[in-house]
Amino acid sequence: MSEAIILIGLNWVGDVIMSLPAISAACQAGKEVHVVTRPHLADVYWLSDLPVIVHSIKTNDNPLKVIKSMKSLSRILASSAITFPDSFRGAILAKLCKTGNSIGFDVQARRLILDKVLKKPNDYKLIHESKLYYILMKEAIPELPDRIPDLPKCSFSNTDWNRISAKFNINKEENSIVLAPGAAFGAAKRWPPDYFSELTKMISEKYKDFQIILTGGKNETDISKEITEKSNSSIIDLTGKTDLEELACILSKTNALIANDSGTMHLAALYRTPTIVPVGPTDMKRTAALNENFIPIISNSCEKIPCRQRVCPLKTDACMKSLKPPLVFHYLDELLDKEN
Repeated sequence: MSEAIILIGLNWVGDVIMSLPAISAACQAGKEVHVVTRPHLADVYWLSDLPVIVHSIKTNDNPLKVIKSMKSLSRILASSAITFPDSFRGAILAKLCKTGNSIGFDVQARRLILDKVLKKPNDYKLIHESKLYYILMKEAIPELPDRIPDLPKCSFSNTDWNRISAKFNINKEENSIVLAPGAAFGAAKRWPPDYFSELTKMISEKYKDFQIILTGGKNETDISKEITEKSNSSIIDLTGKTDLEELACILSKTNALIANDSGTMHLAALYRTPTIVPVGPTDMKRTAALNENFIPIISNSCEKIPCRQRVCPLKTDACMKSLKPPLVFHYLDELLDKEN
């Protein structure tokens, strides 16, 4: 029987995907990997194709309900429980697994709870998040190689694509470009809707045979509506209409994605989708998509970059506004030229 480990999963789509190389390494080492995750993120692990056992638990629920839900984890008899989140809650969840070897970084006084705490590297702000998760995994599985593995590369069957393209009236035989103008973390990360509208006009003028597909969450319909109303282009607006699997399938088949720094950007990395991202407040040293086809266009228009704030501290959004549509279109043009 394989040795089991338990992971307390992260709370955002992008963060989960950045943790997958570490999880992949554990699976390759023959470990039975159990992941505790909030229900809305369970499908991310399923999409990864990794052989993990997912435990969907509302970890932000009533504490008594969480404790009751976690009881099944203590019966696994795992050798370690790792908390990927830096939160105090994450430490408590790892301890509830009763492995005797709960592991996490030494932050927020968590040494009072965890069995083993690790100091973050002095230069951790210059290190990609995926490597920090790997440090924790290697503490639990010392025999792992020093080199972190690549992100799993995933795909969809033609049957899946036929079903999903038919559902959303996408011509499966035509080229497409996907636009994802939302960003759940905050407004500071969002490229202006006006710029997306202008970009659609440029795409339509040069790439007349390309379908333009707009995506986003249910709370982002106003952004998409603004873009479509100001654009003269024909747009397939799927904002709020797709689930995670459907969005992933569409991303896996598109010629290019233009997105803000978001979960969609990271989801596309699972399929090596060519991706262009206007970057303002984000520190791409730490959270760039794990995708060799990833093109970040980084603003240099503000002394506070990267501020990592949800809302522009200067109230100007100067960093994102400095990245004009012709610049983004230039990178898209170069990318599509390489494909032909």
